[in-house]
Amino acid sequence: MAILDDDIYDDGRPSYEELIAEGEYKSCKEDIMKGFKVFQKKYVYKTVAVQMILVVIAIITQLVNVFMNTDNSDVSFSYMLIVMCVVLGGYLLMRPKNTYKKLENSLGELEGAVYKAEIYTDKIKISTLYDPYISEEAEKEDMEQKAQELQEGKETDPEDELPPATIIHIDNGGVEIVECKDLFVVYIKKINVFVIPKEAFKPYEVMEIQNRLSNIMGVRYKEN
Repeated sequence: MAILDDDIYDDGRPSYEELIAEGEYKSCKEDIMKGFKVFQKKYVYKTVAVQMILVVIAIITQLVNVFMNTDNSDVSFSYMLIVMCVVLGGYLLMRPKNTYKKLENSLGELEGAVYKAEIYTDKIKISTLYDPYISEEAEKEDMEQKAQELQEGKETDPEDELPPATIIHIDNGGVEIVECKDLFVVYIKKINVFVIPKEAFKPYEVMEIQNRLSNIMGVRYKEN
């Protein structure tokens, strides 16, 4: 049964698929930036190239209008369009670089977080095991609330004890994986990026991920 685009993330469906590999890893700014750079090369730069071709065509068209003007008519509008195209072209060229710098400057909040990645034949589950930016007060309040619930005789839902997780259904056409030298980079609809370092898994698990997911995902699993 086909999965709709809106079902890329977990929708509550039970899964009985096989666990291929699991491992823990710490968030690393360098790894995230590597994954984002691969993302830009794969998707962003291609779009920018197409946009720049259109800008150059527009500039050439207006230059032709200027040089072919033999009746001394007003060409100020053509000059204005040329200037606008040059400014737009500069903006399009600088935007990926500026986005990269903004992401790099904002990644301090993710440093030190610990995640667990579970790779199944039908999904990838990424759980947050430790977040250094959760305040001590929040943790203390959570512990006090649990203690109060125990005193009142309330039963604890086992689901509440599980760490927060993102579940990605890899059988959806909007999910792609690019394998780099030391990373698995997961792309969602060419918008969201998840970076999983290979060091989170044992060597034989890395080989199993490569073999199984490349067969399951086909052209949506690529090597960089």
